[in-house]
Amino acid sequence: MENVSGEQKFLAVIAHLAYLLGGVGFIIAPLIIFLWKKDDPFVYDHAKQALVAHVMLLVAGLVVGLLCMVLVGLLLVPVLLILAIILVVTSLIAAWRAIEGRLYAYPFIQGIVAKI
Repeated sequence: MENVSGEQKFLAVIAHLAYLLGGVGFIIAPLIIFLWKKDDPFVYDHAKQALVAHVMLLVAGLVVGLLCMVLVGLLLVPVLLILAIILVVTSLIAAWRAIEGRLYAYPFIQGIVAKI
């Protein structure tokens, strides 16, 4: 994309790396940016990608957590760990693309992103 400002890049990077805020910040930060910058296609797209990726990891974590209560989830903990590692790697790539002024699409979630 052409003419992407420093503020746009900064907000896109914050949306992708919001998990560094800890707690529920990894959901709240991209959600606020997503709702606040609907008129900015660059920031909006980055925030939407990050929000869906973070929510999907949260849902997977909750499901595995609930299944751990009945011991079945213990088998899924390595899968959740792999998903978390994938999120970190892809969000770093997405942040780098945002710094370059380019869009990024997280793998595996584009069907959900397209519906939002």
